[in-house]
Amino acid sequence: MSTDGQMSNNNGHVGVRAIVVDDDADVREIFIELLQMNDIQVIASGINGKEAVELYKIHHPDFVFLDYLMPEYDGLYAIEKIREFDPHGKIILVSGSHFERNALGETVKAIIKKPIEMGDVIKAINTIILPNANLK
Repeated sequence: MSTDGQMSNNNGHVGVRAIVVDDDADVREIFIELLQMNDIQVIASGINGKEAVELYKIHHPDFVFLDYLMPEYDGLYAIEKIREFDPHGKIILVSGSHFERNALGETVKAIIKKPIEMGDVIKAINTIILPNANLK
């Protein structure tokens, strides 16, 4: 588990605070770099669902980017426990597995498939922050 107080100086999503949780160190570090390059402040990172819950309780982030398949405590564990702590928490599931939105209901705000495309991440964040922006 690590924390990082670095903030990007570019315009965009400045002020958006996130936690990234993935058991694959390479995926986690690359994803953190991509988020920071897009003005998203990554305030902490973890390697399993248990750490995700602990970090959420400590940092109260705007978003949690959460892998589904992790050893010991998986993403579903984290979703359940974060929801118990904060029913309005903004959880974005990041997974190589196929999920139907309906299967997870409202427990997650978005699902992003691996390999991660930054455009999908930004679209998910914007949709959550500005839910009426896509309505015309």
